[in-house]
Amino acid sequence: MITIYGADWCEDTQRSLRHLRRLAIAHDYINIDEDPDALERAKALNGGMRRTPTIDLGIGGPALVEPDNDTLSAALVEIQMLTQEDLHDRLGVQNVGDTERAFRAGVGAALVLLAGSAPRALRWPVRLAGIAVAASGLTGWCPVYQRLGVSSLNGPGDRPHEAERRTWLAPSLRRAE
Repeated sequence: MITIYGADWCEDTQRSLRHLRRLAIAHDYINIDEDPDALERAKALNGGMRRTPTIDLGIGGPALVEPDNDTLSAALVEIQMLTQEDLHDRLGVQNVGDTERAFRAGVGAALVLLAGSAPRALRWPVRLAGIAVAASGLTGWCPVYQRLGVSSLNGPGDRPHEAERRTWLAPSLRRAE
């Protein structure tokens, strides 16, 4: 079982937890701010330092300390919790980042509401477009992204301190490798 030693306030901890949920990987989360014994275990795993997240993969090897999503994914493939195909498929199920999801849901809802004031011939097409956009926001899956093999996961909305990333809308196959 994977154990994540982290803190609720830590962006990297929240990102790692979100990534494991997206990959449907069972894990335990222990908040080291609330559990002194867990803090000591986490410090023992990374040379006596308090760093979050510290991820114990449960294989007796070294823990991952503050890994990015690609490193965490590669470790899961290496310890055979996932295959490359599983990784690609699971990332494809949700390919829209958190901020983009909220934006899509809002725009879709606005289109549905505005459809009532559109010319009669456009009301249903605008409503259907709004429903489709809102659905992609609510589900986190975009068929266009799926077809193009891209993902906005880990984009500026998922990593706000990296809002200038140039590769956030990158092919998901490259992310999985």
